[in-house]
Amino acid sequence: MEEKKNLYEKIQLVSNEIKNIEKNMTVGKGNYAYKAVQDIDVTLEVKEAETKYGLVSIPIKQDLIKSEIIRVVKEGGGESINYMDIVKMTLRIINLENTTEYIDVESFGRGLDPGDKGFGKASTYARKYALLNAYKIATGEDPDDNKSKTQVPVTVDEIKNAVEGYMMTDSNFTKNILSYFNVGCAEDMTSEQFKMAYNNLKKKGKI
Repeated sequence: MEEKKNLYEKIQLVSNEIKNIEKNMTVGKGNYAYKAVQDIDVTLEVKEAETKYGLVSIPIKQDLIKSEIIRVVKEGGGESINYMDIVKMTLRIINLENTTEYIDVESFGRGLDPGDKGFGKASTYARKYALLNAYKIATGEDPDDNKSKTQVPVTVDEIKNAVEGYMMTDSNFTKNILSYFNVGCAEDMTSEQFKMAYNNLKKKGKI
């Protein structure tokens, strides 16, 4: 008879099962475009592996940390309005063979939307990254296939993640940077604009 595995052994099995998920979704257009991991890809991959190893992950708590309106004056007059919500989510991973065994994973998500979908976007973002972090799932290309890239001190993705991470904690910086670049949300910023923002924050010792 096969010995039952505990929660942490099962989490490790899922982690080994899903080593990498490609960034196959393009967000934005033209110079504003960048690659991202789709929520559905993460959800389906994790669901299949969790079912295989007898685990289930459930969001058990969501707190709205911050909600505010971001107004950006357009170049031709008028203004664009975005609603920014920041959500803190607690995701519980439970061992179905012994439901007293579980672990809680906390994650944050930021959602920017011109309508009422900011909270939903933030919630989806938080859940996706809770799963990616809990199971140590890599995103993008396999680093073993691109070893020479490890010599680059900071990648475009690292710059973008660092700036967006700081934007989640400093609403005044977010308003100022969106106004400076005359964009409605971070998703509309170019790689060069993210680099400028990153260098500015680096110089001030913020990141």
